[in-house]
Amino acid sequence: MDVKKKNRILAFCRFSIVFVLLLVLAGNITNSVLLKFGFRDDHKLDGYAQSLTLVSMMEGTAPRPYVYRATFAKAAKQIAARLSPELQQKFFKSISRYDSLRHSYFSGVPDEYWTPVVAITYHIVYFFVVLSMVLTLLVVYKLARMHGLTFGQTLGFLAGFSIVYPLTFQQGGYYYDFIEILGVFSACFFVLKRWMIPCTLVIALFSFNKETFFLVPLALFFLHERDVSMRSRIGWLLLQIACCFVSRHFVMNGYDANSGSFIEVHAKENLLFWLNPGSYVRFYNLIAKGIFTPSLQNPLILVPSIVFFRHAWRQAGTRYKRYFFAAFLPVAALFMLFGYTDEARNLSLAFPAIVLIALAGAREFGQIFSGVASDRNHAVAQLDSKVDA
Repeated sequence: MDVKKKNRILAFCRFSIVFVLLLVLAGNITNSVLLKFGFRDDHKLDGYAQSLTLVSMMEGTAPRPYVYRATFAKAAKQIAARLSPELQQKFFKSISRYDSLRHSYFSGVPDEYWTPVVAITYHIVYFFVVLSMVLTLLVVYKLARMHGLTFGQTLGFLAGFSIVYPLTFQQGGYYYDFIEILGVFSACFFVLKRWMIPCTLVIALFSFNKETFFLVPLALFFLHERDVSMRSRIGWLLLQIACCFVSRHFVMNGYDANSGSFIEVHAKENLLFWLNPGSYVRFYNLIAKGIFTPSLQNPLILVPSIVFFRHAWRQAGTRYKRYFFAAFLPVAALFMLFGYTDEARNLSLAFPAIVLIALAGAREFGQIFSGVASDRNHAVAQLDSKVDA
């Protein structure tokens, strides 16, 4: 076999491995979260259209502030409604015959609400949830390769990310969380590639998903390399902030009559939760039924995380540290006041910064937890055993 043909086969193998891994990991992440929380459809029939369900999102009748995240659901409904009645009935008949998705993830929708348009909308949203997770994992893969990780190390890092990320959905989760994380990671990736036009377009588009997305360009301002002029940084920031506030006005306008308040304050509940020692030894039944996984603040996860990030922080570049503080501190303040207990998914705007810091220590993951000397002894022992054989 000549070198050119061999390289083609190896390239195809790498593509196949990454493609399959992205599908498997995205499936595991979305499956674990949706099996636990679904599309928040477990509400009583009385007042169902004014609850936190996807039905109320697509109708724009959900309570504030959740209705501010309804843009994508309303757009999906518009797509379904624009289909011809014949095509709607054809899709609905197929959905009703093979309705495994509804039984698995949104069985709580009452039959009177399960119309052809609603059923098609649910499937459109589910498809984009999975697609968003696949593309997010692809961006994480690209980031790892950009930072010099080998192919094998990148696959390990990707698997590690997919293990930790679902644990952030400890207290709840919504469909727009998966869309948001794709937008945040994509914007970060484009800044690192210096593709500012795609970055700005991504920010403008995904800012319709959630009213707090304006924090993304504020943090990205600190991610630029040194040779990017301050004038250019400020120009892009002002343009991106303008896009965010236009979309923010759009997503928050017209819901004055909806129930609920402009924001939900949980500072008291959060203080009591974090002062309770029992909060640090919790286990959650999230990943699979009957399998309880430790919370992020449980010592089983917290202690290894501190050890790893302490090492990774020392290896990380200065601009990544600045970006981390710019991304994490604002959402941490919002989390303390308006989040709910350990609902870590609310810190998602800082996840790309956390990943960039983690990448700085990913190549030395084995040495961090086993020690260089221990690794050398293990390698020598393996070599001796092969020689003896």
